Amino acid sequence: MRPLIFNAAVVAAVVIVGVGGFVAGWELKGSSAASPDTLSILAAGSLAPILPMFATAFVSATPGVSDPASAQLYEGSGTAASSLAGGHQPYDVFVAADFRTIPTSIETPSPTVASWEVVFASDPMVLAYEPGVGALSGMNSGNWWTKIVAAGVTLGAPNASSDPLGANAIFTLELEDAAQGLGGSLYGHFYSGAEGALASPTAATRLISENDAATALSGGTVDVFLIYRSFAVADGLHYLNLSTNVNLGGTSSANETTYGSAATTVLSGTSTKSESGAPVLFSLTVPTTAQDRVVGVAFAAFLLSNATATMWANIGFDPLAPAWSDHPTNVPAALTGSTSGGVTLLPSYLSALI
Repeated sequence: MRPLIFNAAVVAAVVIVGVGGFVAGWELKGSSAASPDTLSILAAGSLAPILPMFATAFVSATPGVSDPASAQLYEGSGTAASSLAGGHQPYDVFVAADFRTIPTSIETPSPTVASWEVVFASDPMVLAYEPGVGALSGMNSGNWWTKIVAAGVTLGAPNASSDPLGANAIFTLELEDAAQGLGGSLYGHFYSGAEGALASPTAATRLISENDAATALSGGTVDVFLIYRSFAVADGLHYLNLSTNVNLGGTSSANETTYGSAATTVLSGTSTKSESGAPVLFSLTVPTTAQDRVVGVAFAAFLLSNATATMWANIGFDPLAPAWSDHPTNVPAALTGSTSGGVTLLPSYLSALI
């Protein structure tokens, strides 16, 4: 499948038309074009080709706010959370690619830099690939696991200890391994060590940041990359959809039971910790350390609004309606009112993973 490359200008124009009235109420009093308020964003690396377009649409319809690239940082969710918890550069909005990141990394440590999160969309894993690779000829959603183990084919994936995408790639391989009854050979082709243990890449795997996935594929550094569907759509990558049993895109209790059978171990500071598979759910918060909390809440409400839900879906996400929160009573009213269906308590089968 070859999706259309996401066009920033078109997206911005459509979003602005749909949300002009929404953001008008957020015009900042006392601001001016000469000294605009700056929107600062910290987010998962997979959102690098996506969030800047929403930010541009937001500031275009919100007088007195700017969104310079220098105030936006996209990196692994775990690394980003550690930066916030460490009291480094403050940001107005933090968007994570794993719903467990915010509660476990920046809500509970001292000092606490968040008191809530809103889980707003799921995003299934897909297999991005370079179609010109001979060994992948004839590859489809029903045989991809047989094609990617061919001699010379290399897999790209982030480091699981710093980026949830890296762990999710491991979970996807383990789940497909089990689904096809391969006895661990699929996982073992790309990672050494027992399933569930600390995974070390074999010669068939390259540890590559998700931000560099498109370049690595087009440049021949890797041939395939297990990645979120939204990233593949936004960067116009060739990709295959995977079954719901392995793509981590389902959100039901039954899906979680299946995904939870996959596990890996990651480095956490100077120690290690075990992680299990779970639905890929994106979440956001406005840190208590935000430079401009008013701007942060306004942008978060914009991202969760009915006006932008269609755009999230067009990029490859599956928006949740209602959205979920670990602490719904702490969520600013502006966010609960902007989200389709409001914000409800995170289901117990997911909160048990936090």
